[in-house]
Amino acid sequence: MDLKFEFIDDQTAKLTEVTGEDEVVFIPDMYEGHVVTVVGERTFYGHREIKRVRLPKFLKKIENYAFAECRFLEQMELPECTESVGDYCFYNCIRLVRIDLPETITRMGYGAFKNDTDLVDVHIHVRHGEEHRVNIILDETSFEQTVTFHYEDGQIAQLVFTEFYYEVTANEEARQFNYHTYGTGTLYRNCISGSGIDYMKYDEIFDLTIHRDDPKTIMDLALKRLSYPYELTEKARQKYIAQLKKMGGQTLLYLIETQRWHLFPLLTEGDPLSKDILEQGITYGQQYHIPEFVSVLMQYKNTHYSSMTKSFEL
Repeated sequence: MDLKFEFIDDQTAKLTEVTGEDEVVFIPDMYEGHVVTVVGERTFYGHREIKRVRLPKFLKKIENYAFAECRFLEQMELPECTESVGDYCFYNCIRLVRIDLPETITRMGYGAFKNDTDLVDVHIHVRHGEEHRVNIILDETSFEQTVTFHYEDGQIAQLVFTEFYYEVTANEEARQFNYHTYGTGTLYRNCISGSGIDYMKYDEIFDLTIHRDDPKTIMDLALKRLSYPYELTEKARQKYIAQLKKMGGQTLLYLIETQRWHLFPLLTEGDPLSKDILEQGITYGQQYHIPEFVSVLMQYKNTHYSSMTKSFEL
């Protein structure tokens, strides 16, 4: 792919145009002795063949519509010094699954990720109390998303923001419209304010999630919260574990399907899983050809349900 640049000043340059049909694009850090700091407006607009782009490490600004309509773009990692993302920058990148945002970003443009219906994995580096920066993405989406917060002290929180949708019905007698919200997505999104995330409030909503959301969403949310227990109280922790155990064989199958069987130890606290549930898990493990998981379950089963030897009087 051919790249065209223009000089901004004596030291910096801007990428202004790309031509070609490469699936992977590598933008150099330097161009003719100038540091590449800007990806210009509409530079990649409509390049539907592109799947990956490596951005220059000194990048500071991505201008409006720079990657809009790149419908096969799969993921994007913004360099650590990126400060500004323009309006509609990634608009209609419908196959964009993951975005990594650095702590240095101070501006996120309107509609930057609008219509990115596959964007389910968001990683953002933030300081404590600045988590609201992710709202520019969450406010534009109603589908389920996982946001991983990477804090400056090395701690990590991974939260699922569930799906929601509105239904509008006409009340002709009252000459008005009634709005009904389904799913818990708005409740989880409201846990983020200008002062940060209310983790206690987030965990309290799980009681509603159990009754309103899909079983896979329930299991995924609980497993991610337990895997990254940032500001997780013991009471909330036990609630998540209890629900996973209550879902029994369904949870074991989900661990296999999502290749997270290494999280099985989370289910070993408190009362043991029933023998029937363990046998279901063993069957699933055998069907999916995961001998290491089968071995763990069999060991657990033998520990808690060792066979009794009958004795007979002669």
